[in-house]
Amino acid sequence: MSEALQSLRDAAWQAFEKTGLPTTRQEEWKYTSLARIGSVLGEAWWTAASISELNQATIDAYSIPELDAYRIVFADGRLQTSTDDLPDGVTLNALSEFIEQDAEKAAIALQWDAQAPLFNAANAANSALAADGACLCIADGVVLEKPLYILHIASNPGAVHLRHGLWLGKHAEAHVIEHYAGDGAEAGLTHVVTLVHLADGASLSHDRLQHEPLHQFHLGRLDVSQHRNSRFISHAITLGASLSRLDIAVALAEEGAECTLNGLYTLAGRQHGDQHTQIDHIAPQCTSREHYRGVLDGRAHGVFNGKVVIHNDASGTDTVQRNANLLLSDKAEIDAKPELVIDHDDVKAAHGCTVGQLDEKQLFYLKSRGLSDQEARQMLTCAFADTVLTGMRNAAVRRFVERGAFHKLPGGADMAAMLT
Repeated sequence: MSEALQSLRDAAWQAFEKTGLPTTRQEEWKYTSLARIGSVLGEAWWTAASISELNQATIDAYSIPELDAYRIVFADGRLQTSTDDLPDGVTLNALSEFIEQDAEKAAIALQWDAQAPLFNAANAANSALAADGACLCIADGVVLEKPLYILHIASNPGAVHLRHGLWLGKHAEAHVIEHYAGDGAEAGLTHVVTLVHLADGASLSHDRLQHEPLHQFHLGRLDVSQHRNSRFISHAITLGASLSRLDIAVALAEEGAECTLNGLYTLAGRQHGDQHTQIDHIAPQCTSREHYRGVLDGRAHGVFNGKVVIHNDASGTDTVQRNANLLLSDKAEIDAKPELVIDHDDVKAAHGCTVGQLDEKQLFYLKSRGLSDQEARQMLTCAFADTVLTGMRNAAVRRFVERGAFHKLPGGADMAAMLT
């Protein structure tokens, strides 16, 4: 590792040591305590997990079936298999290669900014500790015809620090799927940051599926920078982990940029899932749409905080934010906070948030048509959750998400089986 790269990583670690993990004393973390990570994994929670060699049967068991895609697999934070049949104009490298062979590119992939929206010291720790990740570069005008499927499987206790980078050139197009799963018997931490840079006219569809074991911890960040007339569509799905947090920060930095953030969190038992987003409208004539839905059962605790900031020069902004939550148990809890910060008059902006239970009138209507009470509840709950999945561009991914989400709902195994 070069001295310059080592200095960058040392500075990142010093920034982390200065403040440590976020605490509930910080406004953006008031509902999410990370103390459980230290109590379960120990004071040196960042200690890297040992690496397992996964056999093909295990990889196939956790993969999305019937998905035609370029596939890259990480096991316990290190690259295990990659694809070598990418088209011209598309390069895919492992971050570990850059760290050893190209310090300049590694520094770009490991960049961190203490002034960035939703930044916290854990992000700096990721920059200091990330050992591997997928670095995708697509040249101007190149369209990736099949999705790039990034599968990570956690097998061993300890921490995994991953850093992915997605750079799309002018008018390039791609669909990227990040999938986090696991088969370990002991608790661990998955800590991942993904950087996205979209040049003029570029288009990225990004699906992020977190479906890890219920004893796992998960901290994630998605950092998106958009240039003129670029388009970004996100589907962030949270199904697994004992405690999870995902931050998504989008900067609409140049005129005409568009982003759509869709999210679904389905939590049960004592799961805790925290979704934080911030969309910065920096340039004029940009558009954003955000739609997150949560379904909570048992003693689950969900958090949604969506913030849209319209800056001084962002005339002609058009933004809509919606969050809806369905509580299936009187012990489930949601803390929801949609926010709009508007520093310009020439804008169209709206937001809304709802929290409730299944509609008794709708239940009565379905039961009057011959459905049992359980069937009626299943149907309404699945329809509620499925609303944000309709925009998923790949049918195999959508079916996989639906099966995983519906299986967690009360009596939802039958509904999930119908989707096989």
